[in-house]
Amino acid sequence: MSGGPTDTLVDRRLFLQRMGAITAAAAGGGAAWPTALAGLGHPEPAPGTPIRRTALRDRGLIQATRVGELTLAEAAQLIGSGDLSPWELVGGYLERIQEHDDLYMAYNAVLAEEAEETARVLTDVLARGGRPRGPLHGIPLAIKDNFYTAGVPTTANSHIFADFVPDFDATSWARLKAQGAILLGKTQMGPLATTPATTPDGERTTVNAWAPFVSDVTPGGSSSGSATAVAARMAASSTGTQTGGSITNPSAAQALTGLKPTMGRVSLHGIIPLTYTRDHPGPLARDAMDAALMTQVMGGADPADPRTWGQPALPDLVEAATPVDRGGRPALRWETTIGVLPDYLEMPEYRTFGGRQQPDTADAQARRERFRIRQEAEIEARRAWLREMEGLGARLVEVEL
Repeated sequence: MSGGPTDTLVDRRLFLQRMGAITAAAAGGGAAWPTALAGLGHPEPAPGTPIRRTALRDRGLIQATRVGELTLAEAAQLIGSGDLSPWELVGGYLERIQEHDDLYMAYNAVLAEEAEETARVLTDVLARGGRPRGPLHGIPLAIKDNFYTAGVPTTANSHIFADFVPDFDATSWARLKAQGAILLGKTQMGPLATTPATTPDGERTTVNAWAPFVSDVTPGGSSSGSATAVAARMAASSTGTQTGGSITNPSAAQALTGLKPTMGRVSLHGIIPLTYTRDHPGPLARDAMDAALMTQVMGGADPADPRTWGQPALPDLVEAATPVDRGGRPALRWETTIGVLPDYLEMPEYRTFGGRQQPDTADAQARRERFRIRQEAEIEARRAWLREMEGLGARLVEVEL
């Protein structure tokens, strides 16, 4: 990792040509699991980030009503040290869901009994001196409802899949579960991942966790249920899918870190797609370390998804997300160039939800004014971030589209 980002070593054109050939062979029924990938081990990362001092200020934080303030990495370390049990952690999240999800509407199914039973088993394993299943041992997650979950309805929030119950797990969820993650529930989403979260008939449901009473503050794209679950502290982290912006938009709207992995880094097998050639499964997390941990576990080659074949080994994302300190100051891990879109610091056009026309009423004027205030604040925050990154040594270049 010290030599720089491994992406610079990938011949993208050659990779796409190879992937096209493999996909064509798979479509014709002639593809087999490439021998070069047979037996490929899956990395088992260990949380390596310091726990915030504020998180350990007093034992009161590690109680059922407050454990949601821990990041995934912090909770994992506290479980590993014996200062927190999976039972306590799951109980805290379920309590918040029971108290608040009628307002936030982040979930369309909560698996409370199943989550409690799994937490009880995982707590007992540690109490008896057993080894944790992996770095996510006892970590409660919210899973977008287009990910297959064996024995649990997977509806993609659509009438088409209303009664669909898969008999196997999506590869990415299976990997998370194998490393000790616990399924809290399935999250609200746009029908078939086409819009922000609504009912199958198009009635808006999930709200932004930071402004639940303000209807013109968007929760983001189709993974908005997953984003709201994490932002409202009703899950340690979550999964989403992105075709056009459904991981990054909800994350940006709700102060999270969303990662859209490179095409093929995370298997799409067992996920109801919107567009198979453009869908990217990935995490919506509290911070960069949590997103790194999630992706490290979710990613890797999968014999059931030709898009994942022939890629270089997954780099150490946990190391990449670990802060660098030089001389008592934060620093960039390697030389960094940031592409800036031409309109990145410009005021966007005001648009209503769904693009519907509105009469010029006092309420509509108030909505436009709130939009202006929010956007001006956002543009100033973007400007400050660019200044900060430039101060750390990053090179800023304008990118033309």
